[in-house]
Amino acid sequence: MKLNRKTLINILLLLFAVVVFVLIGIKTDWVKTTESLKSAKIEWVIASAVIMLSSHLVRAIRWNLLTEPAGYKLNHRRTFYAILAGYLVNVGTSRGGEVVRCALSAKSEKAPIELLIGTVVTERIIDLLMLLSVCLITLMVQFDLIFGFFDFYVFTPASNFFTFKNTIVLLVGAMVLFFGLKYWIKNRKSAKIEKEEKGGIVGIMAKFTGGLKTIFKLKSPSIFIFLSISIWVGYWLSGYCLMKSLDITEQLGLTHALGLLVFGAIGIAIPLPAGAGVWGALSFGLATVYGLPAEQAETFGIYNVAFSNLFNILVGSLGYFLLWIEMQKLDKNAA
Repeated sequence: MKLNRKTLINILLLLFAVVVFVLIGIKTDWVKTTESLKSAKIEWVIASAVIMLSSHLVRAIRWNLLTEPAGYKLNHRRTFYAILAGYLVNVGTSRGGEVVRCALSAKSEKAPIELLIGTVVTERIIDLLMLLSVCLITLMVQFDLIFGFFDFYVFTPASNFFTFKNTIVLLVGAMVLFFGLKYWIKNRKSAKIEKEEKGGIVGIMAKFTGGLKTIFKLKSPSIFIFLSISIWVGYWLSGYCLMKSLDITEQLGLTHALGLLVFGAIGIAIPLPAGAGVWGALSFGLATVYGLPAEQAETFGIYNVAFSNLFNILVGSLGYFLLWIEMQKLDKNAA
């Protein structure tokens, strides 16, 4: 079997994730961890799951707002199922779920997959801005605790990278890329070339950029902003409920849950499958910033990742099954 570059990268990431799990697992007191998990309060776990599921539903509704300006009104229910199926794929591939949900929705909603991918990229840019806002809020309400963490792991590395030389190189590179693309597109506008390449790279790029531009054509920008905030409030409250479900973290409050959201987001940014990056980031953050004993921090890290993976597997499988039923009905009605 011949390995291509993408497959090789996925294998290396999977091996790295395994190494991370093994290293953390070796120094974890599994007896105490098991005892802590046994005491989990089921009512808080259920509350966390319900809030998380609600956030995913809001994400489906927000996605529809992005596709409407391009002339594709998605079905909320089917896109919700597709999003859940995407999270199922993310358990094993880290990022593959985004493409999968676009592929499923393209099939069920008869929308161009390139356009859907463009809207998902826009979604991720908005989510990045939301995360930056959460980081600023967390920094303001817990400055004395969290500034050292941000300074060491975010501000200092960023300042070291964005030197005057690197910044100039990036700006020049961006300008060259921009004007290069503009020149390339301008010289391919003849009717003959458009006809020949309508289904080729020009057509694909047009649909993709069309998906990116929908953010500037929203019918209800205020609703879009409200839904974006609601998604992240849901993540925040879901994490809070999960903390309250364990004896070792029940003393932590809503402000600590903000920090938890930041640590988890940093972990998610590390492209490792099965939440290996989240496990390490949560454990490290809880121990170094909030002074939780290392064993308890690792226990919560394990607990959080186990909950997330189990939740995504269960609701993702259900979402895929329900979407399959929906698509069977669509095919039957079309026939």
